[in-house]
Amino acid sequence: MANRHKSFTRDCSGGISIYAALFTIVAVGAGGLALDFGRMTLLRSEMQNRADAAAMATAQFLDGSLGARSLATDVANNSMQAKSGTSSNDLTISSVTFYTTLSPLLEATSDQNAKFVSVELNQATTDLLFGPVISLLTSEVTSTSTSQRAKAIAGPTPFLCHAPPLMICDFLENTPAIDLRDEANIGRMVVLKEPQGGGSWAPGNFGLLSLPDGSSGANDIEAALAAVEPQDCYDITIDTATGSKTNKIVNGINSRFDRPGNSWPYPAPNVINYPKDDDVIADPDLKLGDGTWDITQYWTDQHGTSILPTELRTHDGKQATRYQVYLFENGLPFWRKGNVTIYPVPGGSMPSGYMSVTNTTVDIPRDLSDPHNNDVDGIPSETVASNGVNRRLIQVAQLKCIAENIHGHGTYPNDGNYLEMLVTEFVPDPPNAAIYGEIVRALTPSNSAEYHANVKLY
Repeated sequence: MANRHKSFTRDCSGGISIYAALFTIVAVGAGGLALDFGRMTLLRSEMQNRADAAAMATAQFLDGSLGARSLATDVANNSMQAKSGTSSNDLTISSVTFYTTLSPLLEATSDQNAKFVSVELNQATTDLLFGPVISLLTSEVTSTSTSQRAKAIAGPTPFLCHAPPLMICDFLENTPAIDLRDEANIGRMVVLKEPQGGGSWAPGNFGLLSLPDGSSGANDIEAALAAVEPQDCYDITIDTATGSKTNKIVNGINSRFDRPGNSWPYPAPNVINYPKDDDVIADPDLKLGDGTWDITQYWTDQHGTSILPTELRTHDGKQATRYQVYLFENGLPFWRKGNVTIYPVPGGSMPSGYMSVTNTTVDIPRDLSDPHNNDVDGIPSETVASNGVNRRLIQVAQLKCIAENIHGHGTYPNDGNYLEMLVTEFVPDPPNAAIYGEIVRALTPSNSAEYHANVKLY
């Protein structure tokens, strides 16, 4: 009996099982914790990616136009749907907040001063696999789930390449406010004329920009205005140029019109002058016309009949714009919905409400008895610019001159706010020198290969 007792106390077989059991418990616990931590990390990553994507998609619409915040909010909420892969939660938006500055944090009060957007997600929950095990082993209540939130802040940092150094004070600061980026204002005439005297500028005032490389000499600006493809790109802030350079503006812009005595080459393929808006004719001091012009009289004078082609008659309640007539005379197809033009025609089906203008016959006004008279003869004598009909298009930056107290030389935010205009006629000599432009469209990444809508996370 004594020997059996001694044998039992000396028997070590099975001792390893105790250690194995303890190690197994620790390993299972560590594995459970690792799995829970991984699930939490994955949920956090999913939520942050969703918030980042929503903020970046939203920020590109902060261009200062009317309704920008409403559109941006709609994009944040509806542009994408995301569901967590680690839980049953939909990753939905809790709030969209707009700011003017981030330091100090100042909430935006209007579409014009909304420069940044903050997107916050609703709380999302993931189950903890190891929580119930802890509760079972310790007999204490342990959390079986965890919740997380995510937020992202982004702002636009767009840039435009190959644009002339031109700016205008935004009519959104006018009373009443007028958003020239609105499609309803396509076809209206803008009179770009240097303001007289110093002081702060008002809506509609026109000015020059320094070049993207910082130069602002008169000859450099003239060369940029005359260039078929101006060099470099303007980013989210631009520098205004000082001093009156009227003669340089005349020479630079008129390079498009094959004017006698103008030394700059490469005119547009059609250099005809188009009529002004009726109200601009009636009031030479007007800076913004209403878009109504005498297209019938123009067609009679230049094409010998008062009967307009079907494609240029009133459509969707709007008369044809000068830009549409310009494309038609050059024999180029385009899509038209009233005053709105899609050119060049993209692939795919035509949007609802548009008509297809398929004219391919070049019909540029011609008067051999009076060449170089842009009022009657539109055929240039010099080699045409490589960009064709786009030669008469200019891109104009819109600045908030009142809000930014713009006067003289300075660096000011533009926020990617650009209009594209058709130069409707050559610039007359001083004191009547002015660029007459017809609004063609607001520039966006979808309609201009030169417009790059970069956004940045903060």
